[in-house]
Parts: sequence; structure tokens; C-alpha cells
Amino acid sequence: MAVRLGSVEQTRRRLLADLGHEIRTPVATLEAYLEALEDGVATLDAATTELLRSQTRRLARLSDDIGSVSRAEEGQVRMDKRVVHPESVVTASADAVAEAYETKGVHLVRDIAIGLPTLSLDPERIGQVLGNLLDNALRHTPAGGTVTISATATASAETGGAELSVADTGDGIPAEHLRHVFERFYRVDASRDRAHGGSGIGLAIAKALVEAHGGQLTVSSPGIGQGATFQLILPCD
Repeated sequence: MAVRLGSVEQTRRRLLADLGHEIRTPVATLEAYLEALEDGVATLDAATTELLRSQTRRLARLSDDIGSVSRAEEGQVRMDKRVVHPESVVTASADAVAEAYETKGVHLVRDIAIGLPTLSLDPERIGQVLGNLLDNALRHTPAGGTVTISATATASAETGGAELSVADTGDGIPAEHLRHVFERFYRVDASRDRAHGGSGIGLAIAKALVEAHGGQLTVSSPGIGQGATFQLILPCD
């Protein structure tokens, strides 16, 4: 019990420290520009207004993300589960990002097996998970690279279900970072700020949503520059 409580307290402290770090940059930017406006050094023109708005939007998104991951991890997200063919969710998710992939010059490959079992799931929530993984893969894959979204039946005949995966040929993840990937605010590349590398909360939300379906979300990577694969295992029931 003492060890568990100590771990919870350590997590709480890290969360608060990370949250403070996430808030510090936009607040500092707002403060600096407000002071410049007061001193007459800056002018409240269209460019400055847009910059200030971008920082307030950044704070608003952070607030929304924190609320979303808290609800998901506490099992308070409302699910609209129904019997669904997984290929329809995979196809819809790929269609939603196709234009962004084409614009960046990253190849999006679909590999959907025939005869997949139907699953009981919330298609919007699983679509949210796949959308997050596809966005993440696009962010970390350079032009000319490839991202493959696939769907196959699970190997286990006892439980049934489907395996959905998003694999890229991009940056890759060092071995020492793999176990932290799904932690809140964690970024493999610490130099990426929220504006360029996401909030660091998306994967935590994705993992919680998959687990709310009784499934698993895992990640693997051979190493730096060798891409990464995120795999969802979803049971039939």
C-alpha cells in the first residue's frame, strides 16, 4: 500500500510539473506581448491579434485535452457501442486524413484483410483513436515515407477479435522511451513544443479509450529512423 501511494504521489507531482511546463510558454508569450503593447513597443495590428488568439486557443485546447484524458482514464466517457464491421472504421479514418497525407507527400497504404469478425464498439471513439495515430504517424514521417493502416483477425481462436495497426517509416522511437509513450505530456523529442508536436496527451487518451473497449494499445519500434508501429487489439465482445 505504501509503495502504491508513493507511486501515485510521484505521478501527481510529475503531472503538475508537466502541466506547469505546458502552460508556461503560452502564458509567457501573452505576458510579453501585453507588456509590449502597454509600452508602445508593439502595435495591436492583425498579426499581433492573431498571435495572441493562437496562444489563448492553445490554452483552451490544453484544458479540453486534460478534461478528455481524465474522463477517459476514469471510465466516464459515454460509449455508443454497436456491432460494427472494423473495416468500415478503418476506411473512414483513412479517408479523413488522405488529403493531409497527399499534401505532405507521405504515402498512405491500406491493408484490410477479408472476412474480419464484427466487433462491438463505439465507431466514433475508435475512429478518434485511429485518427490520433494517423495524425501522429504523419507528423513523424517525412515526405516520401509510408504509413500503413491495416486490419486483420486476431491470431487467438479462443477470444476472437481484430488487430488494427498504424505503422510508419518515420522517426522511430528509442527503446528507452517506448514504455513512456502513453504517459500524459510525454514526448520522445523534448524539443517539440505543443504548437509543433501535439499536446503529449493524445496517446494517453487513445490508450484509455481502447482499454474502455476491453482492448489493448501497444507500440513497438526498431529504433531511431526505423519507424514505429501502434497496434490495437479489440475483442469481439
